[in-house]
Amino acid sequence: MSDIQLHGIETVENNNGPRPVQTIDTGVIGIIGTAPDADDTLWSKDKAKLILGDGDDMQGLGDNGTLPQFLKGIHDHSSRKVSQTVVAIRVEEEDNIADTMSNVLGNSAARTGMHALRLAYPLLGAKPKLLIAPSFTSLKPTDGLASIELTDAGSGYTSAPNLQLTGGGGQGAEALAIIDSSTGKLTEIIVSNPGWGYTTAPSVTFTGGEGTGAAATATVGTVNNPVAAGLHSLCRTLRAGVIVDGPNGLLEDALDYRLGYDSDRPFMMIDPFVKVERDGEIISEPTSARAAGLQARVDYEKGFWHSPSNRVLEGVLGTSRPIEHSMYDVSAESQHLNRNNITTVVREETGGFKLFGGRNLSADPLNKFWSVRRGHDIIIESIEIAHAPFIDKPFNLQTLTDIAETVNGALRRWAGLGATLGGEVWFDPQLNTPLTWQSGKLYVSYDAETPAPIETIVFEFNRNNGYYAKLAESVTREIGRMNSAAL
Repeated sequence: MSDIQLHGIETVENNNGPRPVQTIDTGVIGIIGTAPDADDTLWSKDKAKLILGDGDDMQGLGDNGTLPQFLKGIHDHSSRKVSQTVVAIRVEEEDNIADTMSNVLGNSAARTGMHALRLAYPLLGAKPKLLIAPSFTSLKPTDGLASIELTDAGSGYTSAPNLQLTGGGGQGAEALAIIDSSTGKLTEIIVSNPGWGYTTAPSVTFTGGEGTGAAATATVGTVNNPVAAGLHSLCRTLRAGVIVDGPNGLLEDALDYRLGYDSDRPFMMIDPFVKVERDGEIISEPTSARAAGLQARVDYEKGFWHSPSNRVLEGVLGTSRPIEHSMYDVSAESQHLNRNNITTVVREETGGFKLFGGRNLSADPLNKFWSVRRGHDIIIESIEIAHAPFIDKPFNLQTLTDIAETVNGALRRWAGLGATLGGEVWFDPQLNTPLTWQSGKLYVSYDAETPAPIETIVFEFNRNNGYYAKLAESVTREIGRMNSAAL
């Protein structure tokens, strides 16, 4: 309320109080692919296109390329309650897979390829939360940047220098230099994206960072899929989950692919491909699109905290290689894949081909489950968005109470729905000192825990011969009844 003199009447509208926390839309799928016959006017390249269901938004797409094929797989998981929401990025289809993958990977600065998904919210009002690029994540290039070894750590670096890779004939490789600030020397080079197409090792140069003398040598070899690596980096920016397809080869190939990743993000790998009908023929196709469609439907019908595992994949007629499956035999291939955090597709005794496995490609037990990691991301982002109205309000009892109750109200609602096992909010006095408040910073602490999916049920069977005594008593009573009736 202002303190200005008024000779008259004034009404002050009070908007104090906690704010409702709206759970973000978790089922928006972001897909990158090709459609060479698409109408360029309706389907601009490298631009986010919003598709609501499988109606008019699909017009002008054509029948060829990966987008028409995999959008169908997504929409196979629509229902009366769920009409899938998709943000599609169309890229140019080149004459070879390497160049097309380059278009899928795109350029971060220019917001092309997968990076066009970053503009989906400002342009379309939709935030992709399930990222896929089917047909482009299963290949492991043999001509990527396998490693960069330091040959001279240099000296005098006050910040990490920029690293440039030149020559070699390839594309897409990116790497980061790590320094020890106490010594001013480089300690490590991390290859963040291995790229592909290198016929010789590129040269490595360093600029900036105030230091001098650093040198390194690159090595070309078999590397992780660059599109999968790119999606993994992008999912941090979008706070999204990624579903990639495995190599669709032998069991050993799937295990080798999995060892390329240790992620703290929702990052699911599925192997092998599935068999589906297309234009009257049975073909094998990557599974990620159908898995994303399934997860979106589960989000809308059950809730974002539910796992897609042990649920039927619609439209699937088989798997590209037979997967031995048993709920009881730990040596079955499906069990071995799951133990290695690989999701697979199995034919259940109860019928249907089901997605089986709900783990991330992570070695950290806290990040083991896909549904738990996604659930925590969704809770965090929903609470963040709800508190935008409190930014720049002055510190006072009313505002601080409203912030706390906004969080508490959301935690109570999610606990009631089953999305969390509980939660509470508090202001940590060691963080919230007079000086931190005077500097305009407020620390709000809260806890919550999304329930883990039940992976194992152990029944303990016990013998009990005491039931024979009960049987004897019943027999004695029955004989007595018959004897009484005979008199």
